[in-house]
Amino acid sequence: MSIPVHFIVGVSREIYKRVFNSLLGESVCEASLFFLYRRLGRDPFEVLWDDPKTFYRELERIFKVGAKVLIKLLVSRINSEFGLNMDPEHFLELMQRGDQISVEKIRLFLKRVAELYEGKDETYNKASILQPS
Repeated sequence: MSIPVHFIVGVSREIYKRVFNSLLGESVCEASLFFLYRRLGRDPFEVLWDDPKTFYRELERIFKVGAKVLIKLLVSRINSEFGLNMDPEHFLELMQRGDQISVEKIRLFLKRVAELYEGKDETYNKASILQPS
């Protein structure tokens, strides 16, 4: 059974919020989401799905060189939490490249995370997954 894109987008949003809240605090996380929405003109996690390079560029506009560190930490946390082994540096390179093969590799990773996320229903607030910020 295929996982709907809107669910994958929602899981991506939820994980971003949880990890960035723990790394930067709620205020900085919410501010980053505000600026991402404003600059992209739509749900940033839909942009992450459609065009990871654009998502990364906007994250870089907000956090400068810190965006690299944040993406690597985000992927490391996902790996740790879900038992995956995506190399954080490789994921960052895929985001920066933005070619079709890179986009497909990122999508496969996000799909896998969403599949594993579905099985952890006590740990997460699933009601908030489908609600944009």
